[in-house]
Amino acid sequence: MRLSGEDSPLGRQAAAVLTRISWPGKAGDPDAPPPLSSAEQERFDEGRGIYETMCQACHQSDGRGQSGRAASLIGSPLALAMPDVPVRILLNGKEGTTGLMPALGAAMTDAQVASVLTYIRREWGHGGSAVDAGLVARQRSSNKSRTRPWTDAELMGAR
Repeated sequence: MRLSGEDSPLGRQAAAVLTRISWPGKAGDPDAPPPLSSAEQERFDEGRGIYETMCQACHQSDGRGQSGRAASLIGSPLALAMPDVPVRILLNGKEGTTGLMPALGAAMTDAQVASVLTYIRREWGHGGSAVDAGLVARQRSSNKSRTRPWTDAELMGAR
């Protein structure tokens, strides 16, 4: 990027290349997600620690998961769906082609669920919205009688 600021043939070429490519957090990128508020950033930071403790063993530090054990979170349509979808997965678990995602959120507070999902929805180049504890509380209450994990078909219909 420093080269693109130089007034030289190579600097101008570098500047031209940079106008054609994008990356997460690129300044002035019209497709970049809006920045997190200070409260959302705090949630994201807390979520990183929760992810490292509760999710990373299966989904890996880079979110790519493990074949036959845990689905990749990178670009996951369920993780990046409307926020209530991943909340449901964490609270009640999910049956899928990779196996069973346990209901880890059942043992977490609403704030912890919101934090770890905010992290997942914004890490690895994701541009998903932050999740707030109020949404988690509403989902927990509305699905409190659910005794089985969600299926892909149920969740895709829940969008």
